[in-house]
Amino acid sequence: MGSTQTGPRLATLDDGEGITQTVAAAFASDPAWSFIIGPGNYMARRAFARALLVPRIRRSTAWVADGCTAVAMWDRLGTDAHADDDHDAWWASFRAEVGDDIWSRLQRYDSALEAIAPARPFWYLGVLATHPDHQRRGLATAVLEPGLAEADADGWDCWLETSTPANKAFYAGRGFTAAVPVDIPEGPPTWWLRRPARS
Repeated sequence: MGSTQTGPRLATLDDGEGITQTVAAAFASDPAWSFIIGPGNYMARRAFARALLVPRIRRSTAWVADGCTAVAMWDRLGTDAHADDDHDAWWASFRAEVGDDIWSRLQRYDSALEAIAPARPFWYLGVLATHPDHQRRGLATAVLEPGLAEADADGWDCWLETSTPANKAFYAGRGFTAAVPVDIPEGPPTWWLRRPARS
């Protein structure tokens, strides 16, 4: 991990290993990831991070900063589905790697989110992570900015979900001021958070 702060910039496939390390470390105690992956299980956290990352790199909606010690992964969710021929195969590979128990909990989590998902179009912040050794340096705020700017250029709202109550205050300071509770069966308290588009 680099010591000189750089970025933000678009992530590339060459960044995959550094980003995977950052996300796996950052989400080690995240309530949603603990529910889906289970406690510990570093290898499954890495597999999940890769599965979330690669499609966003291919769509140019993932940004990194400071030698991949911070990353923001977005989806630009228009009114039509993603044009990604590898999507199903990629998630099938993840399922094969982590097993059906984790896959079942992921499906339960995603189904609960989808049941009250906001109407499209919007920009969805799927992952914001800073490596624990590099937190409290403003990296998360910096790496958020390109996605927020893209959403504002589109005139679209931004949405994310979190299962960490303390995150609500962090995101409120970055414009995500509306919260909608999500009921995850047997899962952690979770909220959709909205940032309105800015002109």
